[in-house]
Amino acid sequence: VFSRLKTSAGFALVSPPLQLGDISDVRLQFSPGEGWAASGRNPKNKAKSTRPEGKARKVSEHGTVSLKLGDAVCGETLTFYLFVGSMRQGPFECNFAEQVVHELQLKVDWRKHLEAGSLPLCLQLVQG
Repeated sequence: VFSRLKTSAGFALVSPPLQLGDISDVRLQFSPGEGWAASGRNPKNKAKSTRPEGKARKVSEHGTVSLKLGDAVCGETLTFYLFVGSMRQGPFECNFAEQVVHELQLKVDWRKHLEAGSLPLCLQLVQG
């Protein structure tokens, strides 16, 4: 994960297309958050200090996972859990009819859940 983040200069890492229930072409976008951005592993942490004062931006300490729906149409609300390693978050409800991208704030430091250099992210759909 760290080498991919270094290569992407901290921009979101995007998964290949996934299947979520009956919906295909769902992608996960992982953004590392402020904890990683301020760390010595981020090649752009020096550039961050040159940001103009008063520049507002959305801050997430532990990062985010966004779900993005491709060309598929989904008119229902989906409920699911997000697992970061073995830590479960949620349930989350996403209505893709209202918006095609849903951002989920991570409540745990993902760096503590790496397994052999990889970050296991899992979505568990709740059938209701």
